[in-house]
Amino acid sequence: MKIIFNQLISKNLLLVSLLVSVLSFSQENAITYELFIENELFSEKKCISDNINISSLKVKIDKGDASKVKSTSLTIILNEMFEEQFSDYKEFNKFNLKEWLLNHKTSNNKEFLVFDYFILMNDNSTQRIKRKYCVKNIEKFIIENSIQIDEFVKLPIFFATDRNYNPNEDFEDQFGGERSDLKYGFSVISIPKSHKAGEIESPSYWKLEFWEDPNKHIVVHSINMLNKYNFFTKLSDRIDLSPKKRTFLFIHGFNVSFIDAAKRTAQMTYDLKFDGAPVFYSWPSKASVGAYTMDEATIEWSEKKVENFLKDYLSKTNAEEIYLIAHSMGNRALTKAIIAVVSENPELKSKIKEIILAAPDIDAGVFKRDIAPEMVKTINKPITLYVSSKDLALKASEQVHGATRAGDSKNSILVVEGIETIDASSVDTSMFGMGHSYISDSPTILDDILNLIKTSNRANVREKLIKIKTDKNVFWEIYFEN
Repeated sequence: MKIIFNQLISKNLLLVSLLVSVLSFSQENAITYELFIENELFSEKKCISDNINISSLKVKIDKGDASKVKSTSLTIILNEMFEEQFSDYKEFNKFNLKEWLLNHKTSNNKEFLVFDYFILMNDNSTQRIKRKYCVKNIEKFIIENSIQIDEFVKLPIFFATDRNYNPNEDFEDQFGGERSDLKYGFSVISIPKSHKAGEIESPSYWKLEFWEDPNKHIVVHSINMLNKYNFFTKLSDRIDLSPKKRTFLFIHGFNVSFIDAAKRTAQMTYDLKFDGAPVFYSWPSKASVGAYTMDEATIEWSEKKVENFLKDYLSKTNAEEIYLIAHSMGNRALTKAIIAVVSENPELKSKIKEIILAAPDIDAGVFKRDIAPEMVKTINKPITLYVSSKDLALKASEQVHGATRAGDSKNSILVVEGIETIDASSVDTSMFGMGHSYISDSPTILDDILNLIKTSNRANVREKLIKIKTDKNVFWEIYFEN
């Protein structure tokens, strides 16, 4: 027994000795990289901001023997979205960090920048170090040393879609008009600083512009696919950056491609000065004027997928203020989906701040008799309806169906108790083609929605709205100033 006991002690002592040796070896080989500012360690407790000289931030070896290192790569990640990779950490020290932060800035509030170091030692062992710094109050950039500053800002735009997907195509053609399963992701889209509210700036042959220039045009820079879990994780991270934890969901209408929907959502986000997370749902519209009946069949097919996504959108994020916006044929999916989701999960309606129905291509009689009353009763949240008598697309839809559309106010203004109706007929549509997309391309309407989101004011106190009272109804006209 004594022999066995002595053997156990000997084995334990040997294990301890080996462990100490391994730890000593690891400590000898351990190397640490840190961020320094003017030769002083920049603590993770500090924030990268305009209060410091950002150009003085440099990466250096803090501890360890550099001669034992074969290579050190570095990746910086802003808000778990935007990445910049350096094959050698020394490349970062020549990098214009402030310009990069400005071009990838997503809000005026606190953001986070991660430094991810990957160290390969001479003996082929590896080490990984991560440091996380807050970023705030970076508002302007002063040109130094004749560095060219890009005249655009980048926005992360989240999306869900049931379009067919081919990653081998260019951005314009990756998502088609065929039906498929539900997919998730986010796109990075730039808005030029010369942008005019309501416009989707694109190359013009009249101006001899043959390629997209982010300094002049709205440009899609990347499309990033995510699985469902990562999508809602990243979306929640983005919502966390919003002071009021805001997000909006936009569902487009007939004759819209995926890229058109992405750019339109980015433009609305920028013009509305929205400080939350923008999301759009892109159903498989054929993006063709001649495919109206096919789009009608497709939006009906997509309704269940929109419903499933909407349930997840309301339940799987940490949002506290959610805005739901639909345009044209997209209203068919949103109205049915929201009624179904809230009927089954009434607790989810607490997050809904406002529902905006713009130019709905829905039978006016069905909307007034069935859909609208059910929405008001079930959801019991503010609903705003935008209509116009100059909407040529809805007039064409009336010819196809033989019935007035809910968004067409030519014959009569559709008014339902519990819904505020805004008549946008006075908005100048001379530059807007069919007069159908005023919800996003009219600065006047955008200003009204901005006021609505910013203040939560109802129509009776919002600027540029005139109360119209008839014998039976009350609605509002939007006042357009030349």
